[in-house]
Amino acid sequence: MPLKSVRRIAVVLLLASAALSTSARASQGALSDALVANELRALTTSVDKLVETLQQSPCPATEDDDSLRKLEIAIAYLNFRSRRIEMFEQDLQAKQTQRSRVEDLLDQFQREEDSLSDKFGPGQQEGLQKAREDVHFRQQALKDRLSRLDEEIILLQNRIMDMQSQIDSVESFVEKNLVF
Repeated sequence: MPLKSVRRIAVVLLLASAALSTSARASQGALSDALVANELRALTTSVDKLVETLQQSPCPATEDDDSLRKLEIAIAYLNFRSRRIEMFEQDLQAKQTQRSRVEDLLDQFQREEDSLSDKFGPGQQEGLQKAREDVHFRQQALKDRLSRLDEEIILLQNRIMDMQSQIDSVESFVEKNLVF
């Protein structure tokens, strides 16, 4: 175990012991400050001896430590990228759902445009023309929205494919270096 890790563990143990001693003193009220101080000194001395012993012992394989660090970084990268891909896939799914809704609205407007002739009589040509222009304007806005959604979907699909290829190369590195 690297020396820094041991020091961190020792500090955590020291702080935990201090917190436990303080909470025990607060809850029991019978422990004296001197007793808590003695316990902390004893724990500190033990931790110092442990660190000193680890410093004196030879550090075995630094090459293995480097490989392990690289693997840990690669695995963390894989986890991060996988979560990002999941996010993009959720966005892609949402865009595809929006696209379906827009297509449904376009169909609905088309049916509305087809039924406009039935709603207006022969003497209401001006009202019919205005209603058709209004429906046509809405259809055009939806078609523009559909085009933008198609572009966004393509960009998301390309980004997901790119990220997946990055993950594949890192996965091959991890698999190659995890052979036991």
